[in-house]
Amino acid sequence: MYQSSFGTKNQIRFGNESEYYQALGYLAKSDGTSSIHWENNEQQGAWGSEGRIHFYIQNPAIPGTFSLTAGTGHVIHRTNCNEFVKNLVLNHNFQYGKVQNIQNIRNTIPNQYLNDFEYGLTI
Repeated sequence: MYQSSFGTKNQIRFGNESEYYQALGYLAKSDGTSSIHWENNEQQGAWGSEGRIHFYIQNPAIPGTFSLTAGTGHVIHRTNCNEFVKNLVLNHNFQYGKVQNIQNIRNTIPNQYLNDFEYGLTI
């Protein structure tokens, strides 16, 4: 579901609905540039669970504004935002990991934003 910003510190922001649906396309393309994660950090003594988007390239061209922090290992950047990751999984059929079912996600996109979603798949 579209919102203009996500996270307690507005870690993810969109200028309009077109940008939001373009970002969904970008994250859905499963080309190795990003992945979706839910980390149960409280099981390791940390504060709590975290929803994260991992980016495996420098300067990802994802539409919108994503607060990028340093990654570790093969992860170049990451964005921590429980609210947005929950939204992806609960409202748009995203799965945790690197591979997404584009058709299942496409089925959640309103018809008037399908072109935006498709554009996101190409960037």
